[in-house]
Amino acid sequence: MKSTNLVGGLWTASFGEIGASLKALQDQGVALEHLARLRSEPEYAKRVAQFMLRGGIEGSVHHKLARAILGKNFWGVEEWSALYGLNFSKKQLREISEFPWGEDILNSTCPLCGKIVRECHFAHLGLEKFKGVPLTMMKLYELHPTTGQPRFYADDPWYKNENFATKTTLQFRWYLTHLEIIPNSTNKTYAEQIQMFTEEYEVPLAMEETLKNFLYYKKNGIYLNPTKWARCKDLGSVGRRVSLGEFGSDGLGVGFWVDDYRGGSVGLASSRKFPKL
Repeated sequence: MKSTNLVGGLWTASFGEIGASLKALQDQGVALEHLARLRSEPEYAKRVAQFMLRGGIEGSVHHKLARAILGKNFWGVEEWSALYGLNFSKKQLREISEFPWGEDILNSTCPLCGKIVRECHFAHLGLEKFKGVPLTMMKLYELHPTTGQPRFYADDPWYKNENFATKTTLQFRWYLTHLEIIPNSTNKTYAEQIQMFTEEYEVPLAMEETLKNFLYYKKNGIYLNPTKWARCKDLGSVGRRVSLGEFGSDGLGVGFWVDDYRGGSVGLASSRKFPKL
């Protein structure tokens, strides 16, 4: 049985063809809620269509194009080299030559704050090691003494023996982290805050949030979240969630709250998920 041919195009597909197409999508994990998003969110439908029209090729771009698009919101090999004296091998440069988020994403509307993604996110190259040593928060503490800027708050940090500060590192890859806490995420529990995410986002590690804050300041001379705190993914040894904030000339604060706490200055950090290959 054929569907009525109204205006040509997709309307000419038979019910059998439509059913087979939906079956193919379902086999890959697509559910009814994804189809509902196609109907209700034009930007989402546009991105899905663009992916199909370019033949299913990932929408990555060369990191130099990403730099041109993001401008002040980009930190790559050049900044690591100029401001921290790092050198990268040809193999490393090949590994990060492609920036995983395409122009369509960088120029799209952010579902968390309503701005354009390129304006409200900071792209930065994460490092696992710094000159052969694991790049942890405490290594950053060592690299940024309290006599300079940017810096951490406290001369004797409470977290100096915590795993999130002494063992956790980032991967050698690109990160795309939201500049500010999610709007309207304060006065909520952690469980309520993560309900504000769309599927493209996740809670970043404290190390990612810290690096974003420091590198953004190094490039732009601006303190992010100077009056707010951003909950992160990590838990401290006593089971409370690590939060970073009140970043200013006195340093970046590192604190913690229980997940059920609702505070007027405690929001949620957010980061774009790394695209699956």
